[in-house]
Amino acid sequence: MDASSAPRGLTRTITAALAAAALTAGLGLAALATAAPPARAAGQPGLDRLHAYCQSLGHLNSVAQNPKSVWSWRCVGVDGTMHGINMHDACRWQHGAGLSHAAFHDERNAFSWYCY
Repeated sequence: MDASSAPRGLTRTITAALAAAALTAGLGLAALATAAPPARAAGQPGLDRLHAYCQSLGHLNSVAQNPKSVWSWRCVGVDGTMHGINMHDACRWQHGAGLSHAAFHDERNAFSWYCY
């Protein structure tokens, strides 16, 4: 049965389902876009080398398991296990002893960490 011979109600149902799927996908992309890092104020060095930091510890990379939580960052081990990240150590590794403290602008944005 092709679309031209499908019952009118079925065609409407399929069309509505496809529209809902497209809307859901679009909203999902919009949510990811809003999770982008906020602009930092001048003089606040970022913490943007977490992949390299985790690799320096022998892991594969880093991941924010939830882009809406600063507490969700993990190093991903070579076997796929997740390991917590000490953000103060990551700041010290990235910027040296002078910028060894980590803080965040927004607890609901995993990408809002900075070093001071």
